Amino acid sequence: MASDDDVTLLFENNSVAQVREVLTKTRNDIERKKEDLRVMVGERYRDLIEAADTISEMRESAKAICSNIHTMEGLCGSLQQRGLIGFKTKSLPVNGTDRSSSASTHYTLAVQVKLLVTIPETLWSLTEHKQYLQATQLLLLAHHTHTALQLSPNAAKVSTWFPVIERQWASITQFRSTIVRGCSHLISTEVDDIQAVLDAMVSVMLVEGCNSSELLSRVLQLRHSSLILAVASRPSAIAKAQISQFVTLIVASLKIIHAIFAEGEDGKSLLENRLQEIAQGVSDGTMPLPLLQESSMTLSFLPQSIRQFRPTVHGNSDSLGNDYLQKQVREWLNSVLGEASKALSTLLSFTTSIKALAMIRSSVWEICQENIEWNHWNKITNTLYGSKLDPWDSVVRNQVTDRARQVISSQLSATKEAVMQMVDKLIADIIADPKIALEEGDISNFVWSESVGDLPERVGWTSATSRNVSQAGGLYYKTRGYTSRLQTICRAFNSRLTALLLDVSNYSNGQSKDDFPSVLHKETTLDIESRNGSEDYSSLLNYLQDASTSTFIQLVSELQNLANNHKNAPAHEIHQDWDEDIATATFPPASTILVVVGRLCQALPNVCPQMQICASASNLNNPDFARRVSLGSKIDCESWSKVHEELQNASSRLFGLFLSMLTGTLQSDLQSSLMNELSSGETAATISAFATWESVTIEEEGEGGNVIKSSIQVPAHPTPALTQVLTQLCSSINCVAAHTITRNAQLELVSSVCETVISAYESSINEAKVINQTMALQLIFDLKFIQSVLLPRENKDAAARLATLIQELERKVDPFDLDVFLPHMTLRVKVAAHRVQVILGTILSRDRQVLSGRIQSSSSSTASANNALPLILAVEIPRFSNVPLPVSTSRPSIPSSISAPSMTMSSSLGNRSPMKSGLSKDQSSPSTARREASSAALSASRSAASLFSAMSSSWFGGSSSSS
Repeated sequence: MASDDDVTLLFENNSVAQVREVLTKTRNDIERKKEDLRVMVGERYRDLIEAADTISEMRESAKAICSNIHTMEGLCGSLQQRGLIGFKTKSLPVNGTDRSSSASTHYTLAVQVKLLVTIPETLWSLTEHKQYLQATQLLLLAHHTHTALQLSPNAAKVSTWFPVIERQWASITQFRSTIVRGCSHLISTEVDDIQAVLDAMVSVMLVEGCNSSELLSRVLQLRHSSLILAVASRPSAIAKAQISQFVTLIVASLKIIHAIFAEGEDGKSLLENRLQEIAQGVSDGTMPLPLLQESSMTLSFLPQSIRQFRPTVHGNSDSLGNDYLQKQVREWLNSVLGEASKALSTLLSFTTSIKALAMIRSSVWEICQENIEWNHWNKITNTLYGSKLDPWDSVVRNQVTDRARQVISSQLSATKEAVMQMVDKLIADIIADPKIALEEGDISNFVWSESVGDLPERVGWTSATSRNVSQAGGLYYKTRGYTSRLQTICRAFNSRLTALLLDVSNYSNGQSKDDFPSVLHKETTLDIESRNGSEDYSSLLNYLQDASTSTFIQLVSELQNLANNHKNAPAHEIHQDWDEDIATATFPPASTILVVVGRLCQALPNVCPQMQICASASNLNNPDFARRVSLGSKIDCESWSKVHEELQNASSRLFGLFLSMLTGTLQSDLQSSLMNELSSGETAATISAFATWESVTIEEEGEGGNVIKSSIQVPAHPTPALTQVLTQLCSSINCVAAHTITRNAQLELVSSVCETVISAYESSINEAKVINQTMALQLIFDLKFIQSVLLPRENKDAAARLATLIQELERKVDPFDLDVFLPHMTLRVKVAAHRVQVILGTILSRDRQVLSGRIQSSSSSTASANNALPLILAVEIPRFSNVPLPVSTSRPSIPSSISAPSMTMSSSLGNRSPMKSGLSKDQSSPSTARREASSAALSASRSAASLFSAMSSSWFGGSSSSS
């Protein structure tokens, strides 16, 4: 408290307002301190109250514990007096009572000890025989007996009297893990014995003390582990056995879970009923004590609690309900199928054939047929899964089908790679070995040489329509120019495709009913399998068709790229030790490679019939298609048409490149030869051209009306330069069997040759300084010959260019002489065109080919004064070249005298040949000529008869049997 002096000083030093502020501040401090004091006192009081409450609760808890302890002591005493030592049914005298009670106690202890000694041996026997429920009951009985001995009044003395108790109990307790382990193994692997699995589950519940939901989770977990282990990849495992085991386990799992956990008609599950049966002891078979096979006298000394012992279920044993069961099983099944799908894919990746996949499918079908009754199965799956579940369709089908497609793709890729490796090796051999290059580039010897296998075997017994390519004989391959190396490639390709188709055919379910004759009464199962098998087989055939088409087109593309990559292959270096044929080979390796690959593209669809079947595989389910394939009939299929078109286009392109290489130097060679003739001077040019001219007698009327005969020289053959260049070109083309070149490539060749020749003549005529009348007439003849033989009718531009050149040359000829020469030249152009039909048939335009017939000649009555052939270098044509097939717009007729003009034409042409000039000096008599002609005709007819007889039997498949 402030003193009076302080208050006085306060009023003296401050004003009234300042004093009031000091007063207010002092009062606020006082109030704040009062509040702090009240808070401090309240907190301490609250802690005091809580401490008091805690003390009160502890006192009540201590009283309750003491009360419970007293209760337990009373119960234990009652148990000792009533349960373990037995009831006293009579009141005996004191002395007798003591003796009887003491003896009974000793007998009771002895029997209980004997019980503990006997139980381990019985447990071993039961566990070895997998009788786990009985073993569990004995284990619980032993536990109950051991507890009774520990709670006996003389427990300390009993353990001293009988030390064997603790040793036996130690051995008995080990059976707990043994029983649990055995039950777990039985639950996870058993597929047939539902009762054994049920007993194992009851044993687990009794030993572990778990409830029904925990048991279900444990069962699902065990089954999940065993299912995943079944499809886990192992070094020495077989995919078929593993998948069969997996399907068997999953079917058995659903059956067992439904049988044990699903609610029955009474609303209880089989597990609940079995637990009640064990706990209540409905029959003697469920009581543990009789399992010891002790005498009734021995058992009579046991306490009542041991004789009437029943296992107690500690957890909830009520049924789980179908809704809860379905939820748990659905989650479990989805998890199993998800993990198994990856494991199955890994497992099937080691399967390399569709036959093995078909065996796996058949194995799964057999399991379904043997283990599933579909009406009951559908009920099971609806209860546990909520919908129908087909083990094959839901578990294995997708993985097997996907793997089958992978096998098809891998086999097609391997086939394509094998073909590419063989072709690559052949190309490498062509580049490295000139002999192989000659054999593949010039196939005339192969085509026209005879060999043992030319005619097909048993030609008289099979018709051509019933033979396949492999039975056609070597003549089939020779007519198409397929050399032995190409045949090897095609046969290897065809054999691989044959193996693939045979492998795919194993996936057909046509024999499924024969495979399982013992279950034919299960129509529902067979119908489902047949439908699934047909769908899978059709799907696989569709995939085979698509994959084959894609692979074949890719093969064609790679073959073209391979040939194009070797277009610049270097030529062989000529060595002295080479044969003359090899040293003078016609084609460089680059051209030979183009020809070989182009012919291979031609050969593949003809020599490999399996290509067409693979590319049309979606139709193999059609019986009519299969019949037509077996007969070798033509099959219309869009995918095969696409592949065939790609092969034909590739062959045309490669042959076109080859032919363009041949015609690349045609213009320069022809132009160089023409310029040499035109620039050699008038006299030399005239002499050069004169050898190809013929003498023609003309008649004209003189001034007095007399007929005046005179002789003129008329061009009768093309210029030697033109003839030589075209003949060499045809000879080179005939070396590769010109008749095997595709039509498109031939048309391009004819057009290219015509354009090249016209360009050469244009350049030569424009560059020539002086062209005399003789050379002008010869050049006019050449151009008319080109117009008659080489010029396609639809090529209007080339026709206009030729007409312009002819008009330009006609200006260099006297008009009167032109009128005289032109008719004779026109006739001889036709004769010259007729002469070259065979030699130049390869490069002739089909619409320009001349029909055989009588050609009018102005000198038919007398021999020509000049019968010399063109002076050209000898061109060796060892075999027949391409024979042209004239195009006729009208229906051909066969006149009776068709041989006459042919023979007349031959004789008239033959008389102009220098090789036949000796005949004019020493003419035979008409009778001799007729005899020789008849003899030659008879010989020719016999040769023709033998030839056509062989051809009818070998080529056209005629039968040798007589009508």
